[in-house]
Amino acid sequence: MAETQKKQHVEFNRKIRLRKELMEKAGKLTGAFYIPFIGEGDIAVALYSNNSIYGADIDPAMVETARSRLPNANIITADCDQFPFYIEDIEKKATYSLADFDSYSYPYDSFRSFFKGAKLSPQCVLIFTDGQRQAIIRTGHYRTPDGEKHHLKTVTEKREVYNFYYNRIILPWFNEYIKPYEVVYITKYLRSMNQLCWGAVIALPSIESHIEKENENGGIKPYKFDAIKKAKYLEHIGNGQTRGYAATLTGIHRQTVAAHMKADKEFARAVSEAESDAIGKMENALFEAGTSGNVTAQQVYLYNRNPRRWADRRNIRIAGEGGGPVEVEIDAKGKLISLLNRIAARAGEAEGSREPNPTGS
Repeated sequence: MAETQKKQHVEFNRKIRLRKELMEKAGKLTGAFYIPFIGEGDIAVALYSNNSIYGADIDPAMVETARSRLPNANIITADCDQFPFYIEDIEKKATYSLADFDSYSYPYDSFRSFFKGAKLSPQCVLIFTDGQRQAIIRTGHYRTPDGEKHHLKTVTEKREVYNFYYNRIILPWFNEYIKPYEVVYITKYLRSMNQLCWGAVIALPSIESHIEKENENGGIKPYKFDAIKKAKYLEHIGNGQTRGYAATLTGIHRQTVAAHMKADKEFARAVSEAESDAIGKMENALFEAGTSGNVTAQQVYLYNRNPRRWADRRNIRIAGEGGGPVEVEIDAKGKLISLLNRIAARAGEAEGSREPNPTGS
């Protein structure tokens, strides 16, 4: 099996960690798992074998291998850009709670077909392997996730799209496309800078959480800070918002967040993790900008990652005792007298050197 993994997957263990993280965030997944581009079934064997699997691949030999390793799965030979398990009868449709589009290049034709034709659980995990950044920086020819083709002609255009591909192209489109589902959790990493591996947990919004209820005094209770709202709050934190502004965006008071963090240690830990994720995203963006030629980004990255070797020698701070300001006492009168004495001494030496020698020698 090790040889198969090495041949079919690069950084196999990293792929597994990404999927485990998403599955842990989602909790119990009771629906079926859809695995297009299943190949020889390496990822499915490692993670999904205890679930109901619907898999497909265009290569019949790989399909046979995957079937032999996953005897209880429904695996067929098919074009994975089209959802091959579409059934008109809604009663006969499987309900999916995970779909893994590990396509190496362009997974979004397959995803759009699945999202339109499949029956999804109220909460679903979606995973993607996207190689479009390589096409962007090398040739300028690439496709956005809606299927539209683009051609970037200048180096400046390529770098702009390459650096912000995930944040400006993928995320806005994805958030809009999955409606009425909402993103509960999202994560990513880059392999060799050109291949984007990312995934999200999405869920239908809670109807109850949007209902205002009257309290005993006839007033209106604030919205509940339920699991859906907590997930939305964590999403805002993970996107770099402050705790206070994330609360405002979620429609709750910051004191409500503080109370929940105090009472729920798991939620408090999730907030800290989301803040760490935001820092990590910024570090990735900085690294991406640096590797694409942005000199300022390169300097900032190196100054902070290895300050002993790459410290900016032009900006050296001197501190006094305890890290405070340096205290300087100046005796102006004494300094002036000392300076005049030195000048007088030098003048005397110069005068003496010009006097005639009485011996005549």
